Amino acid sequence: MLCTTFADVFKLSWTIRMNNLTRERSLRMRGAAIFLIFLHNLLHLLNYVKENEFAYLPIRAEKMLASFSSLSSSIVGDFFSYLGWYGVPVFIFFSGYGLVMKHEQTVSEKGFGKQPRSLRIVPYLWRNFLKLFVLMAPCYLIYVLGTGQTLFSILTMSQLTMTINLLFPQMISPGVYWYFGLTLQLYIIYLAFFHFRSKRFLMIAALLMMALGVVFEFFFDKTTNIDLRHNSPVWLPVFLAGVWYAREKSIPGLALVKKHWGKALLLLIVLWVWSAVNAYLWTASPLLVLPIFAIICICCCEIPVASGRWAHAASNILSRCLTYLGSISAGLFVCHPIIRELALKGYHSGYNIVIVTLAYAIVCICVAHIYNYCYKKAMRFLLPKR
Repeated sequence: MLCTTFADVFKLSWTIRMNNLTRERSLRMRGAAIFLIFLHNLLHLLNYVKENEFAYLPIRAEKMLASFSSLSSSIVGDFFSYLGWYGVPVFIFFSGYGLVMKHEQTVSEKGFGKQPRSLRIVPYLWRNFLKLFVLMAPCYLIYVLGTGQTLFSILTMSQLTMTINLLFPQMISPGVYWYFGLTLQLYIIYLAFFHFRSKRFLMIAALLMMALGVVFEFFFDKTTNIDLRHNSPVWLPVFLAGVWYAREKSIPGLALVKKHWGKALLLLIVLWVWSAVNAYLWTASPLLVLPIFAIICICCCEIPVASGRWAHAASNILSRCLTYLGSISAGLFVCHPIIRELALKGYHSGYNIVIVTLAYAIVCICVAHIYNYCYKKAMRFLLPKR
């Protein structure tokens, strides 16, 4: 029965238009990404297996492979610990995608036109800085006070101004908040790609930054790699993938992927996991994970009724869960480091890791829902629609 259902799904998959990233599909991808991220950021502190996010360490890849090959009892936690951070490239991709859709295309009665909106540099930078600051500052200040850090220090001020990635990248606390400084850098870099839009410029920049990542991985020490990867250069290929995707009307090979998405998904997962544990492919692994998220969050969430009632119902449930998580992803991202501190205390007090993780997830989602609502209200007041 199950095999038949999935076979039917594969046959009907050609009807799904994957190149149309609607708002709901985008939310699903963000929802899947934040689910990985907020579980990873707890479990990587509790598990024996650690991630290769800011530097490639062979011993960590070996531990992950050993866990999977032996079907360790902690295999689920090890999965989130080693691979959960790969939700981050999804948000970087959507940063580039969203900027193009907002600033390079105008909405008309016939849909999206090609006439770009004007972009005034100072208002653009101010609005984007304010969005990040208002999202981060309340939770960050609560974290600083709750952990006994000095409120008026150079570290605190550099975090609030989102310059800490450049100044003290390995002293960011909570470490999760490195993403705010990275995002601000990408917003600034986008100005160059707004004014110089040739595909050649975009591709050359992406390839150069990819090559830079490889050079630093193999010829520089761990500390230098960590410093570099807390900043924008090596993440630029993922960001520019979002820019490129938003500008393209048709993408070569997409029809074939749509028709055989089951096989494509399996192949991509194998390549992604291989790249995550292989030193020579590791730099490209954030790019490989993007189509996996797209296929899962589009094809698996849009199974038609003709495929079977149960498959369709499961698809709907998955779609609604991911869409909801995506809708509160900003709040979930900024709140979970604080709740993580409480979860760690619970774990070290002797509570079972499964219970701690479940309670952590529930509290994170509840708090994020409220925080996200307040954040949106604040932004409507501070930045009313023009």
